[in-house]
Amino acid sequence: MIIFQKLYMLIFCAFTAQPGIKCRLNTRIHFGEPLPIIIRNGRLLEPDDSFGNVELTFGEELVLSCEGSGSLIHPNTINNAATYTLRCEGGDNFRNDEHLNAPSSFNLFRCPYSPNHISRKTERKCYEGNTFIEIGYRVDNSFYPVYETCFNEDAFHPVYSKYTQRPYNAHYQTRVDRPFFISDGLFGLIPVETLFSPRGQTAAVAELVGPMIDRYISKTEFLSRGHLAAKTDFVYAFGERATFHYVNCAPQWVGFNGGNWNTLEVDLRNHIHLFGLHTTVYTGVYGVTQLSNQLGRKVDVYLYSDENNNPVIPVPLYFYKIVYDPESKRGTAFIGINNPYYEPDEARQLFFCEDLCRGDERFSWLSWHPDNPHEGYTFCCTIPSFRETIRHLPYFEIKGLLT
Repeated sequence: MIIFQKLYMLIFCAFTAQPGIKCRLNTRIHFGEPLPIIIRNGRLLEPDDSFGNVELTFGEELVLSCEGSGSLIHPNTINNAATYTLRCEGGDNFRNDEHLNAPSSFNLFRCPYSPNHISRKTERKCYEGNTFIEIGYRVDNSFYPVYETCFNEDAFHPVYSKYTQRPYNAHYQTRVDRPFFISDGLFGLIPVETLFSPRGQTAAVAELVGPMIDRYISKTEFLSRGHLAAKTDFVYAFGERATFHYVNCAPQWVGFNGGNWNTLEVDLRNHIHLFGLHTTVYTGVYGVTQLSNQLGRKVDVYLYSDENNNPVIPVPLYFYKIVYDPESKRGTAFIGINNPYYEPDEARQLFFCEDLCRGDERFSWLSWHPDNPHEGYTFCCTIPSFRETIRHLPYFEIKGLLT
């Protein structure tokens, strides 16, 4: 009898193991909107190759969740739930006998509306005792971070956001709507949403520069919500949505935002993809930009003063992006000047390190226009020389330039 049972189990396993049958999903094909949160092996889903493909063996599981936005939606649903587990059945079909009446095509899973990302203050400290804030999602009482931001809670501005860039990031999910930014209580009573509105920023800057305001704020040049970690620096919709948090943005002139800063983001994604790099990225801000008032005096630009009349939410002078490859221990610092009103000579005086990008064939993949003031004056340097002026970064070993 025991021998018969063992033989039966061997035959059963042979027929149910489905050797060679796999599920294969592509970022640009099989992921719809509003996309659920997707968890694999206890982590937010990531592609398995450089082209945005996810490959699962037969029976391998994914957890899908619409927690906070309702129940998962699929034409084959028979039992509603906000979160449940799917098992690979091959191709793009997945199974859950409790909630679905048949193997179901993955690209038809939806949420009623996009799940809300949240912030979580940690006990970990960063530059000058500031606090790391994690941005991500909560599913079944577990928190899944997308990225983290070193945040100055006194001046209410980010120091930097830290995240990873992989070759597959160039194949991010497309047609993902841009949600509203959220503050999630981290700005206290400061009306941060209003401050970034056209009327709010105009009023704030006008208090500093008086009648000169019409020179600085116009229909073509104004302050935008400048992402640190960009929307399309993340591959799936749940990652892209999570970037719309005020701890991950700073006031950025719109020409720079859509000009050289955007060009750098695109060029870096493509370069990382082409060379198969696995990088860590620190994107941050430094200093306070200045404008001239009606008396010709340069004044620091902030969007608000707190209850003690301390200026907060500065308009940064610099945006920077540090790209580091932990495997080769090589990295490069890319910096942009966040002010379209500097003359070229003034801008050059603000280059605090030797610019390595101009005229260097190793950086020919950069397609920015570094001397165009409306797109943003830009330059790049070694990380050690960057650290001599901007000391935000934690220690990591540098053996050379990442080109």
